[in-house]
Amino acid sequence: MSASRRPDFATFVRVAQLLSSSLDLDVVLRELLSGLDRLLQPANWSLLLREDGSDALVFRLVSAAGDEGLLGRRLEAGEGIAGWVLEHDQRVLVRDPASDARFSGRVDQLTGFDTRSIVAVPLRAEGDVLGVIELVNELEARDFASEDFQILEAYADFAAIAIGNARVHGDLLEASRNDPLSGLRNSRYFLWCVERAVRAGERFALVFFDMDRFKSLVDEHGHMSGSEALAEVGEVLRASLVDGEIGCRFGGDEFAFLLPEADGERAAARSATFAATIRERVFLEGRGISARLDASFGWASHPEDAREADALLRLADARMYEAKRASRWARGRSS
Repeated sequence: MSASRRPDFATFVRVAQLLSSSLDLDVVLRELLSGLDRLLQPANWSLLLREDGSDALVFRLVSAAGDEGLLGRRLEAGEGIAGWVLEHDQRVLVRDPASDARFSGRVDQLTGFDTRSIVAVPLRAEGDVLGVIELVNELEARDFASEDFQILEAYADFAAIAIGNARVHGDLLEASRNDPLSGLRNSRYFLWCVERAVRAGERFALVFFDMDRFKSLVDEHGHMSGSEALAEVGEVLRASLVDGEIGCRFGGDEFAFLLPEADGERAAARSATFAATIRERVFLEGRGISARLDASFGWASHPEDAREADALLRLADARMYEAKRASRWARGRSS
């Protein structure tokens, strides 16, 4: 290895340390951007990551000199040089893409870019190919030597491990925010979201509700049936959420929602929607029970009703129990 390459390897070591120091995928990708520029100084490059559940690729990073219009664009499975690299898990050096049957000119047509050469390597982690790094038109500026490939592949392999670690961490973090029974968020994460919204001065509403006569269902059919019913309630509610809303199983048979940009009127309307959705569902049909459920709701809005998280939560909870008492009184009058 020539002396001129030694600073590149010193840079590689620094970048490797930075990549291994974070489990945040956005941080990893930003370090990838700056590290690759320091290592090989490519004029145009891009990072494509495999789309979850498919062999399609999505442009996640491009160099400063590249076309920002590439970000978020999708290559179908096997499309282009990058698709071939992902499928075959092999590096490639293509000096004349126009004459290569693997090349797809669709991205060039969309962006107006002129691809004249491609160097591409796979990002591998634990036997899986996570994506592809492409250097575009780099052969115009240099004779891409074997030592350049060694640097690029070593860097890509380490980056893939870091990306894989970040994804695992992200999956674990996501799981820590969820209630395993209902599939909604858990109370700890929900309360954190409420506190954050209050600190940010956001306009929002909280909705609390409690299942009516749920104890009777458990007494008659057992705790397993009760847990299964709550899981079905969670399924119904998840399907009812709109963008930005956060649903939570607060504990037992109590649930809560955070509705962004909502006042009391909006909270009342959403509560009516949630209540109707629950009433219309027949629960525990798989167990041959066919139960009908109902719920009592209460809500509070920020900043109209209160300006502190604790006060909002207590008010929504109190209004929920007022609704439950009123429902019991109405049932008693009608019996």
